[in-house]
Amino acid sequence: MAQQEIPLEWRKTVCAILASDDERLIWWEPTGRKRYDAIPGCDWTYEAHEAFRNYLSLPNPTGCHKVMDEPPGETYDFFFQFKGRKFYGKILLRTDRKRIVIFSAHLPEWEKLSCEMEDDKGKRK
Repeated sequence: MAQQEIPLEWRKTVCAILASDDERLIWWEPTGRKRYDAIPGCDWTYEAHEAFRNYLSLPNPTGCHKVMDEPPGETYDFFFQFKGRKFYGKILLRTDRKRIVIFSAHLPEWEKLSCEMEDDKGKRK
């Protein structure tokens, strides 16, 4: 399966939440936050929020729709540029469409997103 354009309404909602920089609305998953903090020069989460917004505000940003067990919501992962480097991001928009969970904002572990690497049995190649 190939990447798809990330839906406009999802992007608008996520960008508005990121722009608020409100910790009550933006929750970083602890492991994802540790991975972000471990990268030299990644000291402030608001910088990642801005990089996410920059990517998601492009005319046709692409990524992979992810199905996650918890928490409930709609998730996309994607590559984006941050501080001159390619980063991997994964964000979940909660079902109330008022809060997000940032699962990932770090250097990529793979060259391709999971939806590009899955074979017909749903396993990574």
